[in-house]
Amino acid sequence: MPAEHVSLFDTHTHTQPSSDEAKGFLGQFGMPEQSPGRGTVQDLVETMDNVGLSRSLIIPWIPAQDQVWKRTRDGTDRDQAVEDVLGEWRLLNRWATDQVARQPDRIVCLVGVDPVLMSVEQVQTEVREQVAAGAAGIKIAPMFLGVHPDDERMEVVWRLARELDVPVLSESGATTRRGEPAWGHPQHFDAVCAAYPEVRIQLAHLALGAEDSLVALTAKHRNVWADTSLRLGGYPGDDFTPPGLVDLMRRIGIDRVLYGTNYPMVDARAYAHAFRALPLEAEELRAVATENAVALYPLNP
Repeated sequence: MPAEHVSLFDTHTHTQPSSDEAKGFLGQFGMPEQSPGRGTVQDLVETMDNVGLSRSLIIPWIPAQDQVWKRTRDGTDRDQAVEDVLGEWRLLNRWATDQVARQPDRIVCLVGVDPVLMSVEQVQTEVREQVAAGAAGIKIAPMFLGVHPDDERMEVVWRLARELDVPVLSESGATTRRGEPAWGHPQHFDAVCAAYPEVRIQLAHLALGAEDSLVALTAKHRNVWADTSLRLGGYPGDDFTPPGLVDLMRRIGIDRVLYGTNYPMVDARAYAHAFRALPLEAEELRAVATENAVALYPLNP
Protein backbone atom coordinates (compact mmCIF):
# COMPACT_ATOMS: atom_id res chain seq x y z
CA MET A 1 0.00 0.00 0.00
CA PRO A 2 1.43 3.45 -0.90
CA ALA A 3 2.40 5.54 2.13
CA GLU A 4 -0.18 8.23 1.32
CA HIS A 5 -2.96 5.65 1.77
CA VAL A 6 -1.79 4.34 5.15
CA SER A 7 -4.37 5.20 7.83
CA LEU A 8 -3.18 7.15 10.89
CA PHE A 9 -4.18 7.11 14.55
CA ASP A 10 -3.18 10.39 16.22
CA THR A 11 -2.43 9.47 19.84
CA HIS A 12 -1.75 13.01 21.04
CA THR A 13 -4.07 15.99 20.51
CA HIS A 14 -5.17 18.86 22.74
CA THR A 15 -8.47 19.47 20.95
CA GLN A 16 -10.67 22.01 22.77
CA PRO A 17 -14.45 22.55 23.17
CA SER A 18 -14.54 25.87 21.26
CA SER A 19 -12.50 28.30 19.17
CA ASP A 20 -12.12 30.65 22.14
CA GLU A 21 -10.86 27.83 24.35
CA ALA A 22 -8.47 26.67 21.64
CA LYS A 23 -7.15 30.21 21.31
CA GLY A 24 -6.77 30.44 25.09
CA PHE A 25 -4.98 27.09 25.26
CA LEU A 26 -2.46 28.17 22.64
CA GLY A 27 -2.08 31.57 24.26
CA GLN A 28 -0.91 29.98 27.51
CA PHE A 29 2.19 28.89 25.63
CA GLY A 30 2.71 32.13 23.74
CA MET A 31 1.33 30.67 20.52
CA PRO A 32 -1.10 32.60 18.30
CA GLU A 33 -4.23 31.02 16.86
CA GLN A 34 -2.92 29.89 13.48
CA SER A 35 -6.32 29.83 11.76
CA PRO A 36 -9.93 30.43 12.85
CA GLY A 37 -11.51 27.32 14.33
CA ARG A 38 -8.28 25.38 14.63
CA GLY A 39 -8.26 23.23 17.73
CA THR A 40 -11.98 22.41 17.77
CA VAL A 41 -13.57 19.01 17.24
CA GLN A 42 -15.09 20.21 13.97
CA ASP A 43 -11.66 21.17 12.64
CA LEU A 44 -10.14 17.95 14.00
CA VAL A 45 -12.69 15.77 12.19
CA GLU A 46 -12.32 17.76 8.98
CA THR A 47 -8.55 17.28 9.22
CA MET A 48 -9.01 13.58 9.87
CA ASP A 49 -11.12 13.29 6.73
CA ASN A 50 -8.63 15.34 4.74
CA VAL A 51 -5.46 13.43 5.62
CA GLY A 52 -6.71 9.91 6.33
CA LEU A 53 -6.79 9.82 10.12
CA SER A 54 -8.90 6.94 11.34
CA ARG A 55 -8.89 7.92 15.02
CA SER A 56 -7.68 10.75 17.25
CA LEU A 57 -7.06 10.84 20.98
CA ILE A 58 -8.16 13.96 22.88
CA ILE A 59 -6.17 14.92 25.96
CA PRO A 60 -8.31 17.08 28.29
CA TRP A 61 -5.48 18.78 30.13
CA ILE A 62 -5.08 22.05 32.05
CA PRO A 63 -1.84 23.46 33.52
CA ALA A 64 -3.77 23.72 36.77
CA GLN A 65 -1.02 24.90 39.08
CA ASP A 66 -0.15 27.71 36.67
CA GLN A 67 -3.80 28.70 36.54
CA VAL A 68 -4.09 28.74 40.32
CA TRP A 69 -0.95 30.86 40.64
CA LYS A 70 -2.23 33.42 38.12
CA ARG A 71 -5.58 33.73 39.85
CA THR A 72 -4.11 34.13 43.31
CA ARG A 73 -1.69 36.71 41.92
CA ASP A 74 -4.71 38.61 40.63
CA GLY A 75 -6.36 38.56 44.05
CA THR A 76 -8.45 35.38 44.21
CA ASP A 77 -8.30 33.42 47.46
CA ARG A 78 -6.10 30.36 46.86
CA ASP A 79 -8.63 27.81 48.09
CA GLN A 80 -11.24 29.38 45.83
CA ALA A 81 -8.80 29.41 42.91
CA VAL A 82 -8.05 25.71 43.38
CA GLU A 83 -11.76 24.88 43.58
CA ASP A 84 -12.52 26.91 40.45
CA VAL A 85 -9.68 25.48 38.36
CA LEU A 86 -10.39 21.88 39.33
CA GLY A 87 -14.07 22.46 38.59
CA GLU A 88 -13.18 23.69 35.10
CA TRP A 89 -10.95 20.66 34.60
CA ARG A 90 -13.73 18.28 35.60
CA LEU A 91 -15.97 19.92 32.99
CA LEU A 92 -13.22 19.52 30.36
CA ASN A 93 -12.82 15.83 31.24
CA ARG A 94 -16.55 15.34 30.89
CA TRP A 95 -16.63 17.19 27.59
CA ALA A 96 -13.96 14.80 26.29
CA THR A 97 -15.91 11.67 27.22
CA ASP A 98 -18.99 13.24 25.60
CA GLN A 99 -17.03 13.44 22.33
CA VAL A 100 -16.19 9.75 22.62
CA ALA A 101 -19.86 8.91 23.15
CA ARG A 102 -20.79 10.89 20.04
CA GLN A 103 -18.12 9.40 17.77
CA PRO A 104 -16.85 6.20 19.41
CA ASP A 105 -15.41 4.89 16.16
CA ARG A 106 -13.24 7.99 15.63
CA ILE A 107 -12.56 9.72 18.96
CA VAL A 108 -10.65 8.40 21.99
CA CYS A 109 -9.92 10.42 25.13
CA LEU A 110 -8.03 10.38 28.40
CA VAL A 111 -8.84 11.83 31.81
CA GLY A 112 -6.44 14.52 33.05
CA VAL A 113 -5.47 14.87 36.71
CA ASP A 114 -3.02 16.71 38.98
CA PRO A 115 -2.17 14.42 41.93
CA VAL A 116 -0.36 17.28 43.68
CA LEU A 117 -3.18 19.81 43.58
CA MET A 118 -5.89 17.18 44.01
CA SER A 119 -6.38 14.90 46.99
CA VAL A 120 -6.04 11.13 46.58
CA GLU A 121 -9.82 10.86 46.89
CA GLN A 122 -10.36 13.50 44.21
CA VAL A 123 -8.02 11.72 41.80
CA GLN A 124 -9.67 8.38 42.46
CA THR A 125 -13.17 9.76 41.93
CA GLU A 126 -12.29 11.67 38.77
CA VAL A 127 -10.42 8.82 37.13
CA ARG A 128 -12.95 6.12 38.01
CA GLU A 129 -15.92 8.23 36.88
CA GLN A 130 -14.35 9.25 33.58
CA VAL A 131 -13.03 5.79 32.72
CA ALA A 132 -16.54 4.46 33.37
CA ALA A 133 -17.83 7.20 31.04
CA GLY A 134 -15.47 6.20 28.24
CA ALA A 135 -11.99 7.60 28.92
CA ALA A 136 -9.33 5.16 27.69
CA GLY A 137 -6.50 6.20 29.99
CA ILE A 138 -4.97 8.80 32.30
CA LYS A 139 -2.95 11.93 31.47
CA ILE A 140 -0.22 13.47 33.66
CA ALA A 141 2.34 16.20 32.94
CA PRO A 142 5.25 16.12 35.42
CA MET A 143 6.66 19.38 34.02
CA PHE A 144 3.54 21.16 35.27
CA LEU A 145 3.16 19.09 38.44
CA GLY A 146 6.59 19.87 39.86
CA VAL A 147 7.22 16.26 40.92
CA HIS A 148 8.84 13.22 39.35
CA PRO A 149 6.63 10.32 38.21
CA ASP A 150 8.20 8.15 40.93
CA ASP A 151 7.19 10.63 43.67
CA GLU A 152 4.91 9.12 46.32
CA ARG A 153 2.17 11.62 45.42
CA MET A 154 1.99 10.01 41.98
CA GLU A 155 1.36 6.57 43.43
CA VAL A 156 -2.41 6.97 43.15
CA VAL A 157 -2.10 7.30 39.35
CA TRP A 158 -0.14 4.09 38.92
CA ARG A 159 -2.41 2.17 41.28
CA LEU A 160 -5.52 3.33 39.41
CA ALA A 161 -3.99 2.49 36.03
CA ARG A 162 -3.28 -1.03 37.25
CA GLU A 163 -6.69 -1.43 38.86
CA LEU A 164 -8.61 -0.16 35.81
CA ASP A 165 -6.23 -1.66 33.24
CA VAL A 166 -5.73 1.61 31.34
CA PRO A 167 -2.57 3.28 29.99
CA VAL A 168 -1.00 6.46 31.32
CA LEU A 169 0.22 9.15 28.91
CA SER A 170 2.87 11.41 30.39
CA GLU A 171 4.81 14.43 29.25
CA SER A 172 8.45 13.40 29.04
CA GLY A 173 11.83 14.78 28.07
CA ALA A 174 14.73 16.94 29.17
CA THR A 175 12.76 20.17 28.80
CA THR A 176 12.72 22.45 31.84
CA ARG A 177 10.78 25.55 32.91
CA ARG A 178 11.90 28.47 35.03
CA GLY A 179 15.15 26.73 35.93
CA GLU A 180 13.35 23.75 37.49
CA PRO A 181 14.50 20.13 37.01
CA ALA A 182 13.28 18.05 34.06
CA TRP A 183 10.53 16.48 36.11
CA GLY A 184 9.43 14.15 33.30
CA HIS A 185 12.88 12.86 32.32
CA PRO A 186 12.68 9.18 31.26
CA GLN A 187 15.10 8.17 34.02
CA HIS A 188 12.38 8.94 36.57
CA PHE A 189 10.09 6.30 35.05
CA ASP A 190 12.47 3.42 35.68
CA ALA A 191 11.25 2.66 39.21
CA VAL A 192 7.62 3.08 38.12
CA CYS A 193 8.03 0.64 35.23
CA ALA A 194 9.65 -1.88 37.55
CA ALA A 195 7.02 -1.52 40.29
CA TYR A 196 4.06 -1.55 37.88
CA PRO A 197 5.03 -3.83 34.97
CA GLU A 198 1.34 -4.31 34.08
CA VAL A 199 0.80 -0.57 33.53
CA ARG A 200 1.29 0.62 29.95
CA ILE A 201 3.04 3.99 29.82
CA GLN A 202 3.11 6.33 26.81
CA LEU A 203 5.86 8.95 26.95
CA ALA A 204 5.22 12.03 24.84
CA HIS A 205 7.48 13.74 22.30
CA LEU A 206 9.90 10.79 21.97
CA ALA A 207 11.32 12.19 25.25
CA LEU A 208 12.56 15.37 23.58
CA GLY A 209 16.19 16.01 24.56
CA ALA A 210 16.49 12.74 26.49
CA GLU A 211 16.26 10.26 23.63
CA ASP A 212 19.13 8.02 24.76
CA SER A 213 17.51 7.66 28.17
CA LEU A 214 14.26 6.69 26.46
CA VAL A 215 16.06 4.05 24.38
CA ALA A 216 17.58 2.60 27.55
CA LEU A 217 14.15 2.58 29.22
CA THR A 218 12.39 0.73 26.40
CA ALA A 219 15.25 -1.78 26.23
CA LYS A 220 14.79 -2.53 29.93
CA HIS A 221 10.99 -2.42 30.24
CA ARG A 222 8.33 -3.85 27.91
CA ASN A 223 5.57 -1.59 29.24
CA VAL A 224 6.82 1.69 27.71
CA TRP A 225 5.79 3.35 24.44
CA ALA A 226 6.61 6.78 23.04
CA ASP A 227 4.80 9.11 20.63
CA THR A 228 6.02 11.41 17.88
CA SER A 229 4.15 14.53 19.05
CA LEU A 230 6.12 17.75 18.35
CA ARG A 231 8.85 15.75 16.57
CA LEU A 232 7.80 15.90 12.92
CA GLY A 233 8.76 19.49 12.24
CA GLY A 234 8.37 23.01 13.52
CA TYR A 235 9.50 22.59 17.13
CA PRO A 236 12.39 24.91 18.15
CA GLY A 237 15.57 23.10 19.12
CA ASP A 238 14.63 19.77 17.53
CA ASP A 239 17.43 19.11 15.06
CA PHE A 240 16.54 15.52 14.12
CA THR A 241 16.47 14.93 10.36
CA PRO A 242 13.98 12.43 8.87
CA PRO A 243 16.67 9.69 8.66
CA GLY A 244 17.76 10.51 12.20
CA LEU A 245 14.19 10.28 13.43
CA VAL A 246 13.75 6.89 11.80
CA ASP A 247 16.98 5.68 13.37
CA LEU A 248 15.70 6.86 16.77
CA MET A 249 12.41 5.00 16.26
CA ARG A 250 14.27 1.81 15.45
CA ARG A 251 16.49 2.17 18.51
CA ILE A 252 13.41 2.68 20.69
CA GLY A 253 11.73 -0.25 18.93
CA ILE A 254 9.31 0.19 16.04
CA ASP A 255 6.71 -1.75 18.03
CA ARG A 256 6.94 0.89 20.80
CA VAL A 257 6.45 4.06 18.76
CA LEU A 258 3.07 5.74 18.23
CA TYR A 259 2.08 8.41 15.75
CA GLY A 260 1.09 11.67 17.50
CA THR A 261 0.99 15.37 16.66
CA ASN A 262 0.18 17.69 19.61
CA TYR A 263 -2.52 19.39 17.53
CA PRO A 264 -3.42 22.30 17.59
CA MET A 265 0.11 23.38 18.55
CA VAL A 266 1.21 21.97 15.20
CA ASP A 267 -0.40 21.62 11.79
CA ALA A 268 -1.86 18.12 11.77
CA ARG A 269 -2.04 18.08 7.99
CA ALA A 270 1.66 18.92 7.64
CA TYR A 271 2.52 16.29 10.26
CA ALA A 272 0.63 13.59 8.39
CA HIS A 273 2.52 14.39 5.20
CA ALA A 274 5.87 14.55 7.05
CA PHE A 275 5.27 11.20 8.72
CA ARG A 276 4.28 9.42 5.54
CA ALA A 277 7.43 10.78 3.88
CA LEU A 278 9.76 9.24 6.48
CA PRO A 279 12.14 6.56 5.11
CA LEU A 280 10.39 3.74 6.95
CA GLU A 281 9.75 0.26 5.60
CA ALA A 282 6.09 -0.38 4.74
CA GLU A 283 5.50 -2.62 7.75
CA GLU A 284 7.22 -0.11 10.03
CA LEU A 285 5.04 2.70 8.71
CA ARG A 286 1.85 0.73 9.37
CA ALA A 287 2.98 -0.23 12.87
CA VAL A 288 3.72 3.34 13.97
CA ALA A 289 0.79 4.83 12.06
CA THR A 290 -1.96 2.71 13.60
CA GLU A 291 -1.19 -0.84 14.66
CA ASN A 292 0.73 -0.04 17.85
CA ALA A 293 -1.87 2.50 18.93
CA VAL A 294 -4.80 0.13 18.41
CA ALA A 295 -3.01 -2.38 20.63
CA LEU A 296 -2.61 0.28 23.33
CA TYR A 297 -6.07 1.82 22.89
CA PRO A 298 -8.37 -0.97 21.62
CA LEU A 299 -11.50 -0.06 19.69
CA ASN A 300 -14.43 0.96 21.85
CA PRO A 301 -17.00 -1.82 22.30
